[in-house]
Amino acid sequence: MIDAVVVAHGQADVVSRAARSIRSAGDMVRSLTIVDTAGDQALADLADDAPLAATVLPCPANPGYGSAANAGVDLGRAPLVLVANADVWVHHGALDELARALDEAPDAACAGPLLLNTDGSPQDSAFAFPGLGQAVSDLLPLPARVRGSRLNGRLWSDGPARDVGYVLGAFMLIRRRALELVGGFSSAYWMYAEEVDLCRRFRDDGWRVLYVPTAHVTHLRAATTSARDIEMLPQLYRSRARWYRRHSARPMASAAIGLMWLGLGLRARLPGSRRQAYAAAQAALNGD
Repeated sequence: MIDAVVVAHGQADVVSRAARSIRSAGDMVRSLTIVDTAGDQALADLADDAPLAATVLPCPANPGYGSAANAGVDLGRAPLVLVANADVWVHHGALDELARALDEAPDAACAGPLLLNTDGSPQDSAFAFPGLGQAVSDLLPLPARVRGSRLNGRLWSDGPARDVGYVLGAFMLIRRRALELVGGFSSAYWMYAEEVDLCRRFRDDGWRVLYVPTAHVTHLRAATTSARDIEMLPQLYRSRARWYRRHSARPMASAAIGLMWLGLGLRARLPGSRRQAYAAAQAALNGD
């Protein structure tokens, strides 16, 4: 059985579509909780939708994605937990595929699907843990095909289920026992990199992370944050730097953060509307 948790920040129509797709995915979903981090009355009204049978948990102070997910997870008791963004919809059989993969691998903590764009093309869905290659990608104006390659930690979207470093936090089916043993999502990451941190702690605790590309979920890229992506850029780099400091040896962390610092400084000096955001992101690397 699965307790599903959708973390939402407004956009009630998007949330409703995600919740309905999860409900229609099968009988495995025992409970559905929508964590409302915006205090949106339209989201609160979803609790009155009888067929949806959702609990709406208000968190208007917006504690961050990971902490909001933890609050929703704490309401349930099912052995499996689905944590999802609001900007997804689940294809037929996807939850069954993910649950089957976890059932066949009792030492796996979580499993993630192949994420698709609305036109059916694949998104980056499975990754190696960040290294210097990812930091270099922030320094150089690399072509898109290089940024989306193994050189930048991206793993192939097709093929059989396999072990990976981490899966994207937009849609993760997690074994509750594993999540409880590592202490849930870390509250240190307000936004971005919370799933990278969680999967690293899973691995450090002896668990595996699975990527199951036969499970398909459509994902609207950054539906919640795209309208303010420039504003969120410093938060992205603050979280990346925090991850390196917490999970890499000091020389590696210093090198990676130094490369990001150089790259962001260069971008802050080039013409364009994002110069101030890059400068703010460079300054954010110093925080923790």
